[in-house]
Amino acid sequence: MRILFIGSVQFSFELLDHLIKYNQNIVGVISTKNKTINSDYANLSSLSYKKNVPIHFTNDINNLRSYNWIKNKKCDIIFCLGWSSLLKIDVINLPRYGVVGYHPTDLPKNRGRHPIIWSIALGLKNTSSTFFMIEKGVDSGPIVSKSYVKITNIDDSKTLYNKLIECAKKQVIQIINNFKNNKIKFIKQKNKNSNYWRKRKFEDGCID
Repeated sequence: MRILFIGSVQFSFELLDHLIKYNQNIVGVISTKNKTINSDYANLSSLSYKKNVPIHFTNDINNLRSYNWIKNKKCDIIFCLGWSSLLKIDVINLPRYGVVGYHPTDLPKNRGRHPIIWSIALGLKNTSSTFFMIEKGVDSGPIVSKSYVKITNIDDSKTLYNKLIECAKKQVIQIINNFKNNKIKFIKQKNKNSNYWRKRKFEDGCID
């Protein structure tokens, strides 16, 4: 299976490294050199250069140059894990199986921004490591893998982030195998059960 990988954060780095270690056929990587977009920014070039995987840097995943670069890779599936902008439908429709995204909540609940911080700030006892098919909406496509993750009283954003990474590593290989063996199951999200978390502001960090 020909896999194209999109990402620009530490989560992206860890998952790409995991896929490479498991000898998955990564035909291309897309990332950005803009370090100001995410606080957990990670440059993926060290991984791609080490394995001679072509890498394309862009701040606009939907421009014609990026579109043509993806199209030329003739990928079967795209994993978009840790990217700050939405993909347009023309890009989403390029791979054979579609684009798999990721959101660390119990979708369809808690779509939107800053899910790890909100999960802790709102006192949730559990969250989920959720992979879904990217469509036109935000975090709204069919779910292909979900695994529950416990949030303890001693967890902070870093420890929960690391838990989610380790959980996602196990899921992503299974997802690929399910696509290869035609065993993938798509679970439609029920929008009536959904809500969207907003972007956090500086004032949200003040102690009440």
